[in-house]
Amino acid sequence: MDVTFDNGPAFTVAVAKLSPGEQIRCEGGAMLSMTAGTQIETTTQGGILKGLKRSLSGESFFMNTFTAPAGGGEMVLSHPLPGDMSYIDQQGETWLYHRDGFVACETGIDLDTKWGGLKSAFGASSFFVVKCSGAGKVIFATYGALRRVDLQAGQQYVVDSGHLVAWHEAMPIQIQKVGGYKSLFFSGEGFVATLTGPGTFFMQTRNERAFVDWLVPYLPKSSN
Repeated sequence: MDVTFDNGPAFTVAVAKLSPGEQIRCEGGAMLSMTAGTQIETTTQGGILKGLKRSLSGESFFMNTFTAPAGGGEMVLSHPLPGDMSYIDQQGETWLYHRDGFVACETGIDLDTKWGGLKSAFGASSFFVVKCSGAGKVIFATYGALRRVDLQAGQQYVVDSGHLVAWHEAMPIQIQKVGGYKSLFFSGEGFVATLTGPGTFFMQTRNERAFVDWLVPYLPKSSN
């Protein structure tokens, strides 16, 4: 599968070129357009238990597998939020992706849902992540622009947990609140992720939850 990106960086789409009979697994709603004759199969991808795990974490219970027609074809994939897209060509290792960032992958990737490490988080929402293991390309999306950070051995970097998109499973990560509970509730900051190198991770420049918090006061109020 060859992957290119168009219409970036604010409204990026991924264009996946598929060989005859080649397959790609996609998150529900990711398909924007495709070559005529492409077949689609909707399954739980790994059985009922894996489907339930995805559902409980906020992902789709079902996933779609697309198979290219005899002459090959293409699929154009998008993301609900404006921003950038990229992919990681995994070579047998395991990467973790923000649950809202995962878009699609090749069939050599095993998908699972994992608890992302949020501990002692009073009042915090779930921090589930998509665990991708195996060999193949994984396409992911960001809300806002994409930033790549490379860390040397022992080097640490702190990221707001809502901005973290993808990181290698071997990288140690610690999730903790900012300061004390007073800072947590009144500073405008929440929980942060401290990553330790060596390794690479990707982050996004916007935060979905922060945008919702900004938007809510402007929504019409019910008269009831």
